Amino acid sequence: MREMNEIRYTEFLAEILGLVKSMQPLNPINNVVVDNEFFMVEEIKKYVKAKPNRLKKQNFMGANATFTSIGHGCFAMKADLEEYMDYDVGDFCKDDWKLAQKLMVHGCDPLPRRRCFSRSPKLYRKPFSINESMWKLPDDHNVRWSGYRCKNFTCLARNITGKGFFKCKECFNLTHHELPRWVELNYPDLGSNLTSDVLIEEVMKIKPGEIRIGLDFSVGTGTFAVRMREFNVTIISTTINFGAPFSEMIALRGLLPLYLTINQRLPFFDNTLDIIHTTRFLDGWIDLVFLDFVLYDWDRVLRPGGLLWIDSFFCAEKDLEDYVDAFKMLRYKKHRWIVVPKTDKDGQEVFFSAVLEKPPRPF
Repeated sequence: MREMNEIRYTEFLAEILGLVKSMQPLNPINNVVVDNEFFMVEEIKKYVKAKPNRLKKQNFMGANATFTSIGHGCFAMKADLEEYMDYDVGDFCKDDWKLAQKLMVHGCDPLPRRRCFSRSPKLYRKPFSINESMWKLPDDHNVRWSGYRCKNFTCLARNITGKGFFKCKECFNLTHHELPRWVELNYPDLGSNLTSDVLIEEVMKIKPGEIRIGLDFSVGTGTFAVRMREFNVTIISTTINFGAPFSEMIALRGLLPLYLTINQRLPFFDNTLDIIHTTRFLDGWIDLVFLDFVLYDWDRVLRPGGLLWIDSFFCAEKDLEDYVDAFKMLRYKKHRWIVVPKTDKDGQEVFFSAVLEKPPRPF
């Protein structure tokens, strides 16, 4: 098996080297390069090729051409990407959202744009008004259910075994599960008062009047954004459709979903967000070096005095020190710092929660 992996890796490197050798300058002055050999589908070739400005001079951005980009993982998933980009220009795209998501999750991110019309639900109905959409399951007609085991929101809310997702298996239940979140403390062990929960009201008191905009990098259906809206805070919710239509659910509740994988740099400028919240996503599965890259990127977009809210991060007890060191590396001020045992794992796993404040730094 190891020998086969080494052969595949060698072949992949050979392909990349071949790609580099096949690139020819488009403009000797700016050293713009074009790939004409690696991908076979014509639409990919047209997309990745640099597009010179029609006036043959620099545009208002200071560039002589437009440079489209694709993720480096696309080169390792050549067949999948070529299938994704094999369509008739101006026609309807294939119903291939799962293929697109597979490409994104495996590093082909960003995906190339396509020149076909995305498919819509056949009988799309007017969404509910903002006054009722927050705590009401959306209309089933407003989602394309291909690729999901459940074919309606009622199925998702019932938490029937084998729905196809597990990270947020109860978060479509807007009443019993979602309604009390972040406004009531949850005690997993009724025999103790230990909890990793932190209430929104507590966090807002740390910076009264200062928290206005933020990001929720979690797996969920937008309830955190709903609750923060009650405090006049606008939250963008990152989402990926793992086994359920999380993106559509968030949008149909009247919130802002950002379809984004953990692989990508956040699309925000430096020092712009007041708060970043994360739960059920960055857990003990994540590589420590990669976690460093993620945390430094979050630090980049948080403004001085902004809050980083780590909400119920869980990992093996033996790994806790390594993960905690990663968060301590930020040198943020601690407002809340909680470590409690995960009751269903006999003490072998723990929950870690923290509310941290980014310090001012010299320019």
